Amino acid sequence: MSARTWREPRQPLSPLPHRPVRLAAAWAAAGLLLALPAIAASVEETPAPGAAASEAVPAAAGDGLTGRDIYDRVLDNRFDSYLEEIAMHSGDRGGNVQNTKMELKYKNFRSESDRILSKVIMKYHAPQDVRHLGYLVINKEDGSEDQFVYRPSSRRVQRINLRGEAIFGTDFAFEDIIPQEIEDATYVRKPDSELDGRKVYVVEVTPKEEAESEYSKLDVYVLPENFVALRVIYWDQDGVKIKELNSTPESITLYEHEQDGEAKQIWIAKQQKIVHLRLDSWTELEVVKLDPTIELKSRHFSERELTRSH
Repeated sequence: MSARTWREPRQPLSPLPHRPVRLAAAWAAAGLLLALPAIAASVEETPAPGAAASEAVPAAAGDGLTGRDIYDRVLDNRFDSYLEEIAMHSGDRGGNVQNTKMELKYKNFRSESDRILSKVIMKYHAPQDVRHLGYLVINKEDGSEDQFVYRPSSRRVQRINLRGEAIFGTDFAFEDIIPQEIEDATYVRKPDSELDGRKVYVVEVTPKEEAESEYSKLDVYVLPENFVALRVIYWDQDGVKIKELNSTPESITLYEHEQDGEAKQIWIAKQQKIVHLRLDSWTELEVVKLDPTIELKSRHFSERELTRSH
């Protein structure tokens, strides 16, 4: 095995403005969640249906980046393989609270397969009544996914459709947490904006039909200095704004790791809060651990691995 370099995460090199957000636990970096050096993509962007052609790259931008270019860099804020531990604390207007813990493993298969882009395996660690319940998602080149669930009560692995399925006791859907691929959607750059006095790129993300998303579109607000998504607004299939996610600027952290013989740096928002506007509930998420040094093979993303209890 080739030598690997892993440096402890450190905080941003430049201070970020304060924006208070209630946080109850420590969360893992959204392998959701999160972005960096560009995979320079010279792909001409096609505006989404109904969008004016000028919206693809606003003339005022002047930097030549399309919506796809920007979101490509957002998705590049992750390592080719890693283990992530996530803690979530949820509540609603009735005073009900729930703590949920999960482990996520991700691996990029682009260099190993012509058909498979990536694989993800997720398992619950808490609460106790869903402990060891696990999911395997295989993201394929044609935009479709193979999705499997293992339920300890039945000791069986079954094929399922995760569309619209929420993570137990939280306001996050599985598609909010499972790392996405650039092929899953189309991208339109909107005019730049500001959040809390900071300039942000704005990208409208429209999931493709084959992605079977529960959302009609997402508005993503991206920091130009590190390509971290500072805010995401989710719209349901009826065109109604249904959820809003905000990252805590102070939690944005730099990770460094040697990958393919070269140093790779990524920025992760380790703390986020999502609000379900229809249900008036919320979930705070924290990246507790992010480990890119773990050596993951294809066998770690199998139905057999899904049934393992550790």
